[in-house]
Amino acid sequence: MNSRTLTRLLTASRVRSSNFWADFISNRQRILTLCVVAATYAGCAVAFIADLRSSSTVAFGVFYAPLIVTAVFYRDKRAVWVLTAIACAMTIIGAFFPDIAYDVGELVLNRALSTVALLATGAFTWHARVVQDQLAEQTARAAAAERVKTEVLTNLSNEIRAPLHAMIGVLQLVAADNRPDQKTALLMVRSSARRLLTTVDNLVDLTQFDAAPMPLQTIDLGDLSRQTAEAMRHDAAARQIALTIDIPENRDLLASANPWAARRILENKIDDAITYTPPGGRVRVSVSAEEDAVSAVVMWTGRWPAGAVQASGDPAVAPLMPSIMGLALSQRLARAMGARLIFGNATDEGTMVTLRLPAAARPETDHA
Repeated sequence: MNSRTLTRLLTASRVRSSNFWADFISNRQRILTLCVVAATYAGCAVAFIADLRSSSTVAFGVFYAPLIVTAVFYRDKRAVWVLTAIACAMTIIGAFFPDIAYDVGELVLNRALSTVALLATGAFTWHARVVQDQLAEQTARAAAAERVKTEVLTNLSNEIRAPLHAMIGVLQLVAADNRPDQKTALLMVRSSARRLLTTVDNLVDLTQFDAAPMPLQTIDLGDLSRQTAEAMRHDAAARQIALTIDIPENRDLLASANPWAARRILENKIDDAITYTPPGGRVRVSVSAEEDAVSAVVMWTGRWPAGAVQASGDPAVAPLMPSIMGLALSQRLARAMGARLIFGNATDEGTMVTLRLPAAARPETDHA
Protein backbone atom coordinates (compact mmCIF):
# COMPACT_ATOMS: atom_id res chain seq x y z
CA MET A 1 0.00 0.00 0.00
CA ASN A 2 1.62 3.28 -1.14
CA SER A 3 1.25 6.76 0.30
CA ARG A 4 -1.44 7.71 -2.24
CA THR A 5 -3.69 4.89 -1.11
CA LEU A 6 -3.06 5.70 2.55
CA THR A 7 -3.89 9.35 1.89
CA ARG A 8 -7.22 8.46 0.31
CA LEU A 9 -8.07 6.05 3.13
CA LEU A 10 -7.22 8.59 5.82
CA THR A 11 -9.15 11.30 4.02
CA ALA A 12 -12.20 9.05 3.62
CA SER A 13 -12.10 8.06 7.30
CA ARG A 14 -11.85 11.69 8.38
CA VAL A 15 -14.77 12.62 6.09
CA ARG A 16 -16.94 9.85 7.55
CA SER A 17 -16.02 10.85 11.10
CA SER A 18 -16.60 14.55 10.44
CA ASN A 19 -19.94 13.82 8.78
CA PHE A 20 -21.06 11.75 11.77
CA TRP A 21 -20.19 14.46 14.28
CA ALA A 22 -21.61 17.17 12.03
CA ASP A 23 -24.93 15.31 11.80
CA PHE A 24 -24.92 14.66 15.55
CA ILE A 25 -24.26 18.32 16.38
CA SER A 26 -26.80 19.46 13.77
CA ASN A 27 -29.51 17.26 15.26
CA ARG A 28 -28.81 18.52 18.77
CA GLN A 29 -28.88 22.13 17.57
CA ARG A 30 -32.15 21.52 15.72
CA ILE A 31 -33.80 20.07 18.82
CA LEU A 32 -32.47 22.90 20.98
CA THR A 33 -33.74 25.48 18.49
CA LEU A 34 -37.23 23.94 18.47
CA CYS A 35 -37.32 23.99 22.27
CA VAL A 36 -36.22 27.65 22.43
CA VAL A 37 -38.78 28.74 19.80
CA ALA A 38 -41.59 26.80 21.46
CA ALA A 39 -40.73 28.24 24.89
CA THR A 40 -40.61 31.77 23.44
CA TYR A 41 -43.99 31.40 21.76
CA ALA A 42 -45.51 29.97 24.95
CA GLY A 43 -44.12 32.88 27.00
CA CYS A 44 -45.50 35.43 24.52
CA ALA A 45 -48.92 33.74 24.61
CA VAL A 46 -48.97 33.86 28.42
CA ALA A 47 -47.96 37.55 28.38
CA PHE A 48 -50.67 38.36 25.82
CA ILE A 49 -53.38 36.63 27.89
CA ALA A 50 -52.18 38.50 31.00
CA ASP A 51 -52.34 41.77 29.05
CA LEU A 52 -55.90 41.07 27.94
CA ARG A 53 -56.98 40.45 31.53
CA SER A 54 -55.21 43.48 32.99
CA SER A 55 -56.59 47.01 32.89
CA SER A 56 -53.21 48.56 33.64
CA THR A 57 -51.58 51.02 31.25
CA VAL A 58 -48.27 49.14 31.45
CA ALA A 59 -47.39 47.80 28.01
CA PHE A 60 -46.38 44.16 27.58
CA GLY A 61 -44.28 44.83 24.47
CA VAL A 62 -41.06 43.92 26.24
CA PHE A 63 -42.36 40.34 26.46
CA TYR A 64 -43.03 40.26 22.69
CA ALA A 65 -39.48 41.25 21.63
CA PRO A 66 -38.17 37.64 21.84
CA LEU A 67 -40.95 36.69 19.41
CA ILE A 68 -39.32 38.89 16.78
CA VAL A 69 -35.83 37.59 17.51
CA THR A 70 -36.93 34.02 16.70
CA ALA A 71 -37.07 35.10 13.05
CA VAL A 72 -33.34 34.32 12.80
CA PHE A 73 -34.27 30.62 12.83
CA TYR A 74 -36.51 30.88 9.74
CA ARG A 75 -35.21 30.36 6.22
CA ASP A 76 -37.22 33.27 4.79
CA LYS A 77 -36.00 36.52 6.29
CA ARG A 78 -39.37 38.16 5.57
CA ALA A 79 -40.55 36.36 8.71
CA VAL A 80 -38.90 39.22 10.65
CA TRP A 81 -41.55 41.73 9.58
CA VAL A 82 -44.37 39.20 9.87
CA LEU A 83 -43.47 38.53 13.50
CA THR A 84 -42.92 42.26 14.11
CA ALA A 85 -46.42 43.00 12.83
CA ILE A 86 -47.86 40.26 15.08
CA ALA A 87 -46.03 41.66 18.13
CA CYS A 88 -47.21 45.23 17.39
CA ALA A 89 -50.78 44.03 16.89
CA MET A 90 -50.69 42.17 20.22
CA THR A 91 -49.45 45.34 21.94
CA ILE A 92 -52.23 47.51 20.43
CA ILE A 93 -54.99 44.95 21.05
CA GLY A 94 -53.98 44.72 24.70
CA ALA A 95 -54.76 48.42 25.11
CA PHE A 96 -58.51 47.86 24.51
CA PHE A 97 -59.06 44.78 26.68
CA PRO A 98 -60.65 44.29 29.09
CA ASP A 99 -61.38 48.04 28.95
CA ILE A 100 -59.64 51.30 28.18
CA ALA A 101 -57.71 52.72 31.13
CA TYR A 102 -58.80 55.97 32.73
CA ASP A 103 -55.48 57.70 31.97
CA VAL A 104 -55.68 57.59 28.16
CA GLY A 105 -52.57 59.73 27.65
CA GLU A 106 -50.34 57.44 29.67
CA LEU A 107 -51.87 54.42 27.92
CA VAL A 108 -51.16 55.83 24.46
CA LEU A 109 -47.63 56.87 25.46
CA ASN A 110 -46.74 53.45 26.88
CA ARG A 111 -48.19 51.54 23.93
CA ALA A 112 -46.56 53.88 21.41
CA LEU A 113 -43.15 53.48 23.04
CA SER A 114 -43.59 49.71 23.10
CA THR A 115 -44.52 49.71 19.42
CA VAL A 116 -41.44 51.81 18.55
CA ALA A 117 -39.25 49.45 20.56
CA LEU A 118 -40.71 46.45 18.72
CA LEU A 119 -40.13 48.11 15.34
CA ALA A 120 -36.51 48.85 16.36
CA THR A 121 -36.08 45.20 17.41
CA GLY A 122 -37.44 44.14 14.01
CA ALA A 123 -34.98 46.44 12.21
CA PHE A 124 -32.02 45.08 14.18
CA THR A 125 -33.18 41.51 13.61
CA TRP A 126 -33.55 42.21 9.86
CA HIS A 127 -29.99 43.53 9.74
CA ALA A 128 -28.78 40.43 11.59
CA ARG A 129 -30.55 38.21 9.06
CA VAL A 130 -28.97 40.07 6.16
CA VAL A 131 -25.50 39.63 7.68
CA GLN A 132 -26.27 35.99 8.44
CA ASP A 133 -27.31 35.31 4.85
CA GLN A 134 -24.22 37.06 3.51
CA LEU A 135 -21.96 35.00 5.76
CA ALA A 136 -23.73 31.79 4.72
CA GLU A 137 -23.29 32.70 1.05
CA GLN A 138 -19.60 33.51 1.49
CA THR A 139 -19.07 30.27 3.43
CA ALA A 140 -20.72 28.29 0.65
CA ARG A 141 -18.53 30.01 -1.94
CA ALA A 142 -15.39 29.33 0.09
CA ALA A 143 -16.33 25.66 0.47
CA ALA A 144 -17.01 25.38 -3.26
CA ALA A 145 -13.68 27.07 -4.05
CA GLU A 146 -11.89 24.69 -1.68
CA ARG A 147 -13.47 21.69 -3.40
CA VAL A 148 -12.52 23.02 -6.83
CA LYS A 149 -8.95 23.68 -5.66
CA THR A 150 -8.61 20.18 -4.27
CA GLU A 151 -10.00 18.61 -7.44
CA VAL A 152 -7.73 20.71 -9.67
CA LEU A 153 -4.63 19.88 -7.64
CA THR A 154 -5.49 16.18 -7.52
CA ASN A 155 -6.12 15.98 -11.27
CA LEU A 156 -3.04 18.07 -12.02
CA SER A 157 -0.88 15.87 -9.81
CA ASN A 158 -2.11 12.76 -11.61
CA GLU A 159 -1.33 14.36 -14.96
CA ILE A 160 2.18 15.31 -13.82
CA ARG A 161 2.99 12.11 -11.92
CA ALA A 162 2.53 9.75 -14.90
CA PRO A 163 5.06 11.42 -17.25
CA LEU A 164 7.49 11.89 -14.36
CA HIS A 165 7.47 8.17 -13.59
CA ALA A 166 8.04 7.45 -17.28
CA MET A 167 10.89 9.97 -17.41
CA ILE A 168 12.60 8.49 -14.34
CA GLY A 169 12.25 4.96 -15.75
CA VAL A 170 13.75 5.96 -19.10
CA LEU A 171 16.61 7.76 -17.35
CA GLN A 172 17.39 4.62 -15.34
CA LEU A 173 17.58 2.58 -18.55
CA VAL A 174 19.75 5.16 -20.28
CA ALA A 175 22.04 5.50 -17.25
CA ALA A 176 22.76 1.76 -17.36
CA ASP A 177 24.62 2.15 -20.68
CA ASN A 178 25.96 5.63 -21.24
CA ARG A 179 29.23 7.43 -21.83
CA PRO A 180 31.16 8.78 -18.83
CA ASP A 181 30.68 12.38 -19.97
CA GLN A 182 26.89 11.89 -19.96
CA LYS A 183 26.61 10.44 -16.50
CA THR A 184 26.62 13.77 -14.63
CA ALA A 185 23.93 15.28 -16.84
CA LEU A 186 21.69 12.19 -16.60
CA LEU A 187 22.14 12.11 -12.85
CA MET A 188 21.14 15.76 -12.59
CA VAL A 189 18.02 15.25 -14.72
CA ARG A 190 16.99 12.16 -12.80
CA SER A 191 17.52 13.90 -9.46
CA SER A 192 15.44 16.89 -10.59
CA ALA A 193 12.63 14.63 -11.80
CA ARG A 194 12.62 12.70 -8.54
CA ARG A 195 12.60 15.96 -6.57
CA LEU A 196 9.69 17.28 -8.62
CA LEU A 197 7.76 14.05 -8.05
CA THR A 198 8.32 14.36 -4.29
CA THR A 199 7.14 17.99 -4.38
CA VAL A 200 3.94 16.98 -6.18
CA ASP A 201 3.27 14.25 -3.62
CA ASN A 202 3.83 16.70 -0.76
CA LEU A 203 1.55 19.27 -2.37
CA VAL A 204 -1.31 16.78 -2.74
CA ASP A 205 -0.88 15.47 0.81
CA LEU A 206 -0.76 19.03 2.14
CA THR A 207 -4.03 19.99 0.45
CA GLN A 208 -5.82 16.82 1.55
CA PHE A 209 -4.46 16.73 5.08
CA ASP A 210 -6.77 17.73 7.89
CA ALA A 211 -5.17 19.53 10.82
CA ALA A 212 -7.33 17.63 13.30
CA PRO A 213 -5.55 15.22 15.66
CA MET A 214 -4.62 12.00 13.90
CA PRO A 215 -5.37 8.51 15.24
CA LEU A 216 -2.30 7.22 17.08
CA GLN A 217 -1.15 3.68 17.69
CA THR A 218 1.92 1.90 18.96
CA ILE A 219 4.56 1.50 16.25
CA ASP A 220 8.12 0.22 16.17
CA LEU A 221 9.98 3.33 15.07
CA GLY A 222 13.14 1.29 14.45
CA ASP A 223 11.47 -1.01 11.91
CA LEU A 224 9.64 1.90 10.28
CA SER A 225 12.84 3.94 9.92
CA ARG A 226 14.76 0.95 8.58
CA GLN A 227 12.11 0.15 5.95
CA THR A 228 11.87 3.78 4.85
CA ALA A 229 15.65 4.15 4.53
CA GLU A 230 16.01 0.84 2.65
CA ALA A 231 13.39 1.97 0.14
CA MET A 232 15.52 5.05 -0.64
CA ARG A 233 18.90 3.30 -0.79
CA HIS A 234 18.76 3.12 -4.59
CA ASP A 235 18.38 6.91 -4.86
CA ALA A 236 21.37 7.40 -2.56
CA ALA A 237 23.47 4.96 -4.57
CA ALA A 238 22.55 6.76 -7.80
CA ARG A 239 24.04 9.95 -6.35
CA GLN A 240 27.11 8.08 -5.04
CA ILE A 241 26.07 8.68 -1.41
CA ALA A 242 26.73 6.14 1.34
CA LEU A 243 23.50 5.49 3.23
CA THR A 244 24.11 3.98 6.69
CA ILE A 245 21.28 2.54 8.78
CA ASP A 246 22.37 2.44 12.41
CA ILE A 247 19.34 0.86 14.10
CA PRO A 248 19.68 -2.01 16.57
CA GLU A 249 17.78 -5.14 15.59
CA ASN A 250 16.57 -6.41 18.95
CA ARG A 251 15.67 -3.31 20.92
CA ASP A 252 12.37 -1.96 22.17
CA LEU A 253 11.80 1.25 20.14
CA LEU A 254 8.04 1.59 20.53
CA ALA A 255 6.50 5.02 19.97
CA SER A 256 2.99 6.44 19.93
CA ALA A 257 2.42 7.81 16.44
CA ASN A 258 0.47 7.53 13.22
CA PRO A 259 2.33 5.10 10.91
CA TRP A 260 1.52 6.93 7.70
CA ALA A 261 2.42 10.36 9.08
CA ALA A 262 5.69 9.14 10.62
CA ARG A 263 6.67 7.45 7.34
CA ARG A 264 5.91 10.59 5.30
CA ILE A 265 8.06 12.71 7.62
CA LEU A 266 10.96 10.26 7.40
CA GLU A 267 10.62 10.07 3.61
CA ASN A 268 10.84 13.86 3.36
CA LYS A 269 13.83 14.08 5.70
CA ILE A 270 15.81 11.30 4.03
CA ASP A 271 14.97 12.73 0.61
CA ASP A 272 16.30 16.14 1.71
CA ALA A 273 19.43 14.47 3.05
CA ILE A 274 20.07 12.75 -0.29
CA THR A 275 19.30 15.92 -2.25
CA TYR A 276 21.60 18.25 -0.31
CA THR A 277 24.49 15.85 0.19
CA PRO A 278 27.16 16.11 -2.53
CA PRO A 279 28.38 12.95 -4.28
CA GLY A 280 30.72 11.00 -2.05
CA GLY A 281 28.96 12.18 1.10
CA ARG A 282 27.28 10.16 3.81
CA VAL A 283 23.73 9.89 5.15
CA ARG A 284 23.09 8.18 8.47
CA VAL A 285 19.69 7.10 9.84
CA SER A 286 19.50 6.12 13.51
CA VAL A 287 16.92 5.68 16.25
CA SER A 288 17.43 6.26 19.96
CA ALA A 289 15.16 5.66 22.93
CA GLU A 290 14.82 7.73 26.07
CA GLU A 291 12.63 7.39 29.13
CA ASP A 292 9.64 9.26 27.68
CA ALA A 293 10.46 9.63 23.98
CA VAL A 294 11.79 7.78 20.95
CA SER A 295 13.71 9.75 18.33
CA ALA A 296 14.57 9.06 14.70
CA VAL A 297 17.67 11.00 13.60
CA VAL A 298 18.64 11.72 9.98
CA MET A 299 22.20 13.06 9.71
CA TRP A 300 24.14 13.91 6.57
CA THR A 301 27.40 15.60 5.60
CA GLY A 302 25.75 18.22 3.39
CA ARG A 303 24.65 21.66 4.59
CA TRP A 304 21.53 23.67 3.88
CA PRO A 305 21.92 25.95 0.85
CA ALA A 306 22.66 29.61 1.46
CA GLY A 307 19.58 31.68 2.16
CA ALA A 308 17.62 28.93 3.87
CA VAL A 309 14.89 30.20 6.18
CA GLN A 310 15.40 30.23 9.92
CA ALA A 311 13.19 28.27 12.29
CA SER A 312 10.54 30.54 13.87
CA GLY A 313 12.54 33.58 12.75
CA ASP A 314 15.08 33.05 15.53
CA PRO A 315 18.69 33.47 14.29
CA ALA A 316 19.91 31.24 17.11
CA VAL A 317 17.98 28.29 15.71
CA ALA A 318 19.49 26.19 12.93
CA PRO A 319 18.23 26.99 9.41
CA LEU A 320 15.43 24.93 7.93
CA MET A 321 15.31 23.20 4.60
CA PRO A 322 14.24 25.23 1.56
CA SER A 323 11.80 22.50 0.47
CA ILE A 324 8.69 24.49 1.36
CA MET A 325 6.12 21.77 0.63
CA GLY A 326 8.04 19.08 2.49
CA LEU A 327 8.64 21.39 5.45
CA ALA A 328 5.01 22.48 5.70
CA LEU A 329 3.70 18.91 5.42
CA SER A 330 6.22 17.53 7.93
CA GLN A 331 5.50 20.21 10.51
CA ARG A 332 1.71 19.78 10.23
CA LEU A 333 2.00 16.01 10.52
CA ALA A 334 4.29 16.35 13.54
CA ARG A 335 1.90 18.76 15.29
CA ALA A 336 -1.05 16.48 14.59
CA MET A 337 0.77 13.57 16.29
CA GLY A 338 2.07 15.60 19.20
CA ALA A 339 5.64 15.10 17.97
CA ARG A 340 8.56 17.51 17.50
CA LEU A 341 10.87 18.21 14.57
CA ILE A 342 14.26 19.47 15.72
CA PHE A 343 16.69 20.97 13.21
CA GLY A 344 20.37 21.41 13.96
CA ASN A 345 23.95 21.03 12.79
CA ALA A 346 25.85 17.79 13.20
CA THR A 347 29.24 17.63 14.88
CA ASP A 348 31.04 16.90 11.60
CA GLU A 349 29.96 20.09 9.86
CA GLY A 350 26.82 18.40 8.57
CA THR A 351 23.10 18.71 9.14
CA MET A 352 20.81 16.79 11.47
CA VAL A 353 17.03 16.50 11.74
CA THR A 354 15.38 14.69 14.66
CA LEU A 355 11.82 13.39 14.78
CA ARG A 356 10.96 13.10 18.47
CA LEU A 357 7.88 10.99 19.24
CA PRO A 358 6.28 10.18 22.60
CA ALA A 359 7.25 6.75 23.87
CA ALA A 360 4.46 4.20 23.88
CA ALA A 361 3.32 2.68 27.14
CA ARG A 362 5.07 -0.64 27.74
CA PRO A 363 2.72 -3.55 28.28
CA GLU A 364 2.89 -4.98 31.77
CA THR A 365 4.42 -8.44 31.91
CA ASP A 366 2.59 -11.26 33.66
CA HIS A 367 4.86 -12.88 36.25
CA ALA A 368 2.35 -15.52 37.29
